[in-house]
Amino acid sequence: MQQHHKLAAEVTYLDPAKVRFFVDAFEDLNLELAGDQTYSRVRVKRAFPLTCDDCFIVVQDRQGQELGALARLDALDRASRQAVEDELARAYFTPRIQRIAKITSSHRVPRWEVETDRGPRAFEIYSSRRDVRLLGGGRLLVQDADGNRYEIPDYRLLDPASRALVEEML
Repeated sequence: MQQHHKLAAEVTYLDPAKVRFFVDAFEDLNLELAGDQTYSRVRVKRAFPLTCDDCFIVVQDRQGQELGALARLDALDRASRQAVEDELARAYFTPRIQRIAKITSSHRVPRWEVETDRGPRAFEIYSSRRDVRLLGGGRLLVQDADGNRYEIPDYRLLDPASRALVEEML
């Protein structure tokens, strides 16, 4: 007999009306539940980091135990939402590539030299097949050999020279 799992039965959803996130003097994210229980130094993680930035956010205590999940960030009060978004931005630091100066290869290891929204970067990737992922709508995610991620929101909107270099990698 095949078992069917119900997602709602496996996930504890946090009620946005009964939670408050705040950052303390040590710049740690904290969670207050229903005004009577506070968890310090909580962690937040995206359940679907590539496809849904602001939905299904998992909240864990400092030991990594799951406290629950938020279905959507926009249901939180403004201050809580900002605190969670700031923490996610630190955890998922992903510079956006705006221009590709050049891509060279040495011993089959591609080296990218790019301009990002965070300044110039140069990095190597292991494999174009594995480390350059087309996610749909022209969105590209590039992971370097050190595990850092870079995003191109829509490679089709890059300048012609950059777009040509990307298309050679795909």
